[in-house]
Amino acid sequence: MDINLNIERMRSFIVSFELSTWACVRVLSYCLLNLAAKSKGCRTVYQVRNTRTQIQRPVKMAGVLWLVFLSVVLPISRADDRPNFVFLVADDVGIGDIGCFGNDTIRTPNIDRIAANGAKLTQHLAAAAVCTPSRSAFLTGRLPVRFGMAGTDQPLAYVFLAAPSGLPRSEVTFPQMAKDHGYQTALIGKWHLGLNGKWVGDHCHHPNKFGFDYFYGFPGSNAPECDPDNVTAGATGKFAADRIYTRFRVWEVAVSVFLGLLALKYFHYIQWKTVIVLSVIGWSPVIFMYAFWANGTQFNCVMMRDDDVIEQPYDVSTLTPRMTLEAVKFLEERKAKKEQFLLEVSYWNAHTALLPYKEFRGKSRHGLYGDTVEEMDWSIGVVMATLERLGLTNNTFVYFTSDNGAHMEIGDAGGSNGIYKGSKGQGGSEGGIRMPTLVQWPRKIKPGTVVTEATSQMDIFPTVADILKAPLPQDRVMDGQNILPLLGGTKQPSPHDFLFHYCGNILHAVRYRPRKGKVTWKAQFASYPWLPGTSQCSLENLVCFCDVNWGVTFNDPPLLYDITNNPTEDRPISADSNPKYQEVLNVITKAVKEHKQSLTKVDNQFTMPRFFPRPWLQPCCNFPYCNCREVVDFSSLKITVK
Repeated sequence: MDINLNIERMRSFIVSFELSTWACVRVLSYCLLNLAAKSKGCRTVYQVRNTRTQIQRPVKMAGVLWLVFLSVVLPISRADDRPNFVFLVADDVGIGDIGCFGNDTIRTPNIDRIAANGAKLTQHLAAAAVCTPSRSAFLTGRLPVRFGMAGTDQPLAYVFLAAPSGLPRSEVTFPQMAKDHGYQTALIGKWHLGLNGKWVGDHCHHPNKFGFDYFYGFPGSNAPECDPDNVTAGATGKFAADRIYTRFRVWEVAVSVFLGLLALKYFHYIQWKTVIVLSVIGWSPVIFMYAFWANGTQFNCVMMRDDDVIEQPYDVSTLTPRMTLEAVKFLEERKAKKEQFLLEVSYWNAHTALLPYKEFRGKSRHGLYGDTVEEMDWSIGVVMATLERLGLTNNTFVYFTSDNGAHMEIGDAGGSNGIYKGSKGQGGSEGGIRMPTLVQWPRKIKPGTVVTEATSQMDIFPTVADILKAPLPQDRVMDGQNILPLLGGTKQPSPHDFLFHYCGNILHAVRYRPRKGKVTWKAQFASYPWLPGTSQCSLENLVCFCDVNWGVTFNDPPLLYDITNNPTEDRPISADSNPKYQEVLNVITKAVKEHKQSLTKVDNQFTMPRFFPRPWLQPCCNFPYCNCREVVDFSSLKITVK
C-alpha cells in the first residue's frame, strides 16, 4: 500500500508540472549549468552567465531532454490514472440479503470483501423500485420520467420482448462516454431496456446502440415463465395477459360479438358463411394474442450474443456460470491486448424463476432464494479473483448494487429489505429503493470507508465522467451528482439537496438534505395498501402499484420523517413534535414545484399500444421453431460448493 501511495504522489507531482512546462525547462537548465560550472571550478551558475556561448548549448539540451521526458511520461501517467470499470448489478436483491449489511445466514463472503476493501454506501438509492426504469436511470444519470421510461400506474416495466418500447436512442449512457474515451465495453447478462422498434432486425434498443461493444445475455428479464415447469399465474407474460384481458373484458366482448352474429343469423340477416368468416376474423387475433403473450417461456426467454439469438428458450440454471465464463474471457482479452475496459455483469440473481446451477442447490439456509444469492456471490468471487490474477485490482473501479428492493410479496421466493419498510414496486418506500451498494478502487478509496449520506445510482454517470475528465451532456437535465469526494472519505453533505422518488410517473416521496446539520428529511406523499402487519401488498397484484386505482392514498400534507434518525419510518414528524416541521415542508413544496417545471413532455414508452407485443418484432432462432441451444463447457470454472 505504501508503494502504491508513493507511486500516486509521483504521478501527481509529474502532472502538476504539465501546465508549467517551460518553467520546468528553465529549472532543469539551471541545474545543468550548475553542474557545468562546478566542473570548471566555479561556485555558481551566475559566474558563467556572461559567456553566452557557454550557456546556450546546455539550455537547448535541457529543453529537449525535458520535453522528451514529458512526452513519454505524461501520456503514460494519464492512461494509468484512468481506471478500468467493473459494474456488478444484482436483480431484486434486498439490502437485508447481504452479509456486510447485516445478514448473517446467507453467505456472501466475496461481496463482503468488496466492502472491507472499499466503501459501503448505506443510503444509496435506486431511481425506481422496478427493473426497467431503475436500470435506465443508472445508465443515463437521469430520472426515467424525463425520457419516457418511468411507466404509468401500470405496467411498470418492459415485459414482452416483442414490444416496441425501450430506451430512447436520444439518451446518452456512461458506457457510451467510456467508449468515446477509448474504452472497450461489454454488457454480460440482463438488459431489460428493449430490443426492436419497427422490425425484428432493427435492434434500435439493443445494448450495442448504447455504448456496449459486446453483448452476451438476455435482452429481456428472467421471469417465472422461464421455468419450464412453472404453470402458475405468477408468470409475467401470463399475468399481464390475464390482467389486460380482464381489465378490458376481452373474452366477454368476444363472446358477446359471437352471440350477436348468431342472433343475426337466427333472424336471417346474415348467412352461416358470414358468421364463420367474421368469427374467424374476430376470434383469431384474440386467441392468437393471448397464446402469444401467455407463452412467455418460448418468446421472452431469449439469449443473445451481440445481434444473434443463441438460445431459445434459455436454461436459467446455466445462466450464471455462462456469464461468469464470458466475464473472465473478456477480462483476459483486455489484459492481453492492454486495453482499458468497462464491464457490466448484470445478474439475473435473484429474480424468479429461482433456478441456480445444480452445484449450488440445497447449499444455503434460505432455500432456492439463498442458493441463488450464494451462486451470484461465487460468480463475483471469480470475477474479482480474475482481476487479481491479471494484476488489475489496484486500478479497477468496482461497483456492486441491486436494481431494486426484494420482492416481499412472493414470500420465501423473495428476499429481505432488512429494517426498511416496503418492497419491490414501491418507489417511495425505503425497502423498494435503498440498495446494498459497495465500491472498491484501492488507489483512491480507503478500505472500510462508510458513506452514510444520501447518494443515488444516477450518480455513477457524473462520477465516471469526473474520473475520465469528460464533460457532462449540456443539452439535458442531469439528475446525478459526482460522489467521488464522498467515496474518497471527504466529510461533507450529500451532493443532492433533493432526491425525487417516483413510482411510475407519479411522485411518491422527496428527500431533502439541508446544507447545515446532519439530518436528511423525507416527505412521504403516498401510502400503500399494505396487508395488515406488513409493508407489502397482496400477491394477487404481484406488487403495489402507484395510483389510487390500486388502493394508494395520497397524504395531504405529506408525512414527514427524519430519515437519518428514523430510517424505519415509524415516527412521522408533526408541528407539535418538531418546530422545523413547517419550515421543512415549505422548502420541499417549493422544490417539488421547481422540479416539475423542469420536466418536459416526452413520449411514454409504456403506453398500452407500445406495451403490446407484435409478432413481427419477435426474435427467433431456427425459424419457424424458435428453438436452439448453446453448448458450453464449464470445466474451466472448477465449480465446487461446500
